[in-house]
Amino acid sequence: MKALGSDTSLDEMNRIMAGIDTDCDGFISLEEFASLEDDDEMKELQDTFELYDLNKNGLISAKELHQILSQLGERCTVDDHTNMIKTVDSDGDAYVNNSPYGTRNLSLIS
Repeated sequence: MKALGSDTSLDEMNRIMAGIDTDCDGFISLEEFASLEDDDEMKELQDTFELYDLNKNGLISAKELHQILSQLGERCTVDDHTNMIKTVDSDGDAYVNNSPYGTRNLSLIS
């Protein structure tokens, strides 16, 4: 995470995920996501979005998601990340966008 400009450790990221992913399936369901109403958590999501948005265009592509998650040790392909984005892409543009809803969607795939 330091390479991405964050002091958040992998252990801390895992702790945050464990606190949200109550059914421990590795994903954030809509119900789990809906329970996030804390301003601090929304700030963390916004900060995370900004880390993933490598070219700072307000969108996260499958390529950007792949690059970040690969640096974090994930072993998925760009196609896998394209499919992850499709599951939360409400407008069909193949990106996670920097709207409040789009930022929240980032928590569903990261």
